[in-house]
Amino acid sequence: MNEEEQSAHSTKTSGSHDRRLWLLAAAAVVIVVLCAIRATRTYAPQSTATAAPLTGPAPAFELYDENSPSHLVRLSTYLGRQRVFVVFFDGTKGAHRSHALDVLRAEWPRLRKADVYVMAVSKALPQENRKDMAGHGQYPFPLLSDVDLSVHQAWGRYDELRRLPLGGVFLVDRKGQVAWSRASGGPEPVADFEATVAAVVGDGGGGGEN
Repeated sequence: MNEEEQSAHSTKTSGSHDRRLWLLAAAAVVIVVLCAIRATRTYAPQSTATAAPLTGPAPAFELYDENSPSHLVRLSTYLGRQRVFVVFFDGTKGAHRSHALDVLRAEWPRLRKADVYVMAVSKALPQENRKDMAGHGQYPFPLLSDVDLSVHQAWGRYDELRRLPLGGVFLVDRKGQVAWSRASGGPEPVADFEATVAAVVGDGGGGGEN
């Protein structure tokens, strides 16, 4: 190798060495920056607690029952000392067509032992409820008439678009609180009716707030 070739080779080797040094320096800077960011970053602690169920005050109502003459029944009469199932059913079909009312009628002795009352609400007139009971058996709890559907509306059991009442079952605790929907901003029906009834009658001594 002559002198000129040696000089070119030396220059090339020196340039490659400089680039490697530059890349190593740049990588070191990046690592330092990343470590600094990671050291100063704060993370919100992950909560392991389950959010408490949302509840709100059960809308008050007073409605006439199926008796003749009819009696005015108030929800407030039963609050403070017992829980209350409020059941909205289709009065046009009759109470005997309501699965929820059939279950609650069958469980009535155990419900009373657990200090739980039942109020059934529909658009049916008192005389229509009496006729249904005459043909299909009595209920140990009142069938209440919400003729103008104001109670249905207060409890979110009215379809504004179709202008029709809706069914649903609610459980009001002794403090007058009921499950509340964040979406609708009103009472929320129980998600699993059978499971709720089983839990309530299983609490035979009436213990607990709910």
